[in-house]
Amino acid sequence: MPVTDKASNYLGIMRKAGALAIGEVESGAAVKGGKAVLLCLAKDASDNAQHRAEGFVYQRNTPLIRLPFEKETISHLVGKPGCSMISLLDPGFASAFVSALAQDDADQYAAVAQRLKEQTDRAKARRTGARNGKRRNNV
Repeated sequence: MPVTDKASNYLGIMRKAGALAIGEVESGAAVKGGKAVLLCLAKDASDNAQHRAEGFVYQRNTPLIRLPFEKETISHLVGKPGCSMISLLDPGFASAFVSALAQDDADQYAAVAQRLKEQTDRAKARRTGARNGKRRNNV
């Protein structure tokens, strides 16, 4: 299976899992609300959409990437017509998605993939530490 097919499959899975904010309004709200892990734009998104996306992530710790998919493909995968912008809300899914993209185009996606992997690893360590701490207190 080509890597871009693997990445596109992740979009469908994330949609079903409720781990996506779809469209400009939802994506912008997710970024501004601190819920978005990654903001993505279609390959053929307009300059205005690019400008709005940059405004959403300005002075926030949310990466912005341009996807190798056109609006039509993204719209089909997420079930919303005319969609050029999506936000990924789950760090694990985002890390797997961008890692799949990086296998195809390391120059464009490797740095973001590494950043998301580190973010996911830190979150796992916090959860593990919290669980271990609770066990010790209960014993």
